Amino acid sequence: FSMKKKGRKKQIGIPGVVAIMLASSLTVMVGNAITPALPELGEVYGLGNYASWLVTAPALGVTATALLFGKLIDKKGPYYTAFFGLLFYGLFGVAGAFMPNAAAIFADRFLLGAATAAIMSAGVALITVFFQGEKQLKMIALQGMSMELGGVIFLSISGMLAGFSWRYPFFIYALGFVAFFMLLLFVPKCGKAEEEVQDTQDSFQQQGVPVWLVLLIAFFGMLMFFTAMVSLPIYLQNDLGYSPSFTGYYLAVLDLVAVLAAGVMPKIVAKIHEKNCLVIAFFCYGAAFLIYFLSGHIAALGAAVLLAGAGFGLSTPLFNSLVVRKSTPKNKGTNISLCTMAMFLGQFLSALLVSGFSGKKMFLAAVVISWIAGMSILPVTKMYERKDSQSR
Repeated sequence: FSMKKKGRKKQIGIPGVVAIMLASSLTVMVGNAITPALPELGEVYGLGNYASWLVTAPALGVTATALLFGKLIDKKGPYYTAFFGLLFYGLFGVAGAFMPNAAAIFADRFLLGAATAAIMSAGVALITVFFQGEKQLKMIALQGMSMELGGVIFLSISGMLAGFSWRYPFFIYALGFVAFFMLLLFVPKCGKAEEEVQDTQDSFQQQGVPVWLVLLIAFFGMLMFFTAMVSLPIYLQNDLGYSPSFTGYYLAVLDLVAVLAAGVMPKIVAKIHEKNCLVIAFFCYGAAFLIYFLSGHIAALGAAVLLAGAGFGLSTPLFNSLVVRKSTPKNKGTNISLCTMAMFLGQFLSALLVSGFSGKKMFLAAVVISWIAGMSILPVTKMYERKDSQSR
């Protein structure tokens, strides 16, 4: 893989791409890694129904700090942002197993979220430094696949580990150290995006929906995904009587479906356009929640997991891709970090949605939100397209 830099070539090899993808795989599972242990964590720390906030606490850390890291990327470049993010991800992640009380573990999870903000924003920015055009979309899709493949592997392991002790799933975060050393060994040091990539007016889109609307869609997309991830452990174990290991495997299947959906997403976008792909994703989410509301039968759970996974895989990689295309080299880091904030704010508020509705009513609320979001996409994009045609 190569990229031209004002007459010189900056290259990144396959191991470097693997390093970026491994780092990316750590971001979505930052909350999920401990989900199979949630019921026991709730008992240990006396959290009751508020145990779900342990999954989403890192998202608050992401939301609070992502913009700072975006500004840092625009000023210093993504390499050193990833460097410190991965180092502290490993430290704060593993430390969660040894927190003495509820306040301490929430503080630790918040700091873990800050490290995740650095990794996620830097990961997308590194891809935009080394890849352009159609290859960039494929790499961002591959990044989305990596995020979910990480979920498949880590959730399966977490489910097994949670069967032995609630502490053990926290040790999965030590993979941050592995990604840290791979970054040092295989990823070339790079500067700011505006220095690494020639600034051409054709490389970003001024027309169409504004960036803030893409961010709003990203928020609702992640709100739906993490509403499923936060509610399903409690639903499967407490309501339906399944074991922590079954929960881990079930969520891993959800992630595996998301991997496959993210893999075919660029081909779908090439045929039906991004906006239609996003509409399909939100309707998949809504259909999944409707099935959870109607039935707990194993066949129904199987159909729902396929739909929920497809919703994530067809939407999440697109959010970053759309934001990148609507950014100039000078504000790319900031916009990527805003997208990170929007997605993790959705993750954080998913716990509020789960806590705010009793029982299966939460699934019905999620159906309404996802379908309203999906139905709004086409009318809004057409409105901006008309404005663009009138201004020409």
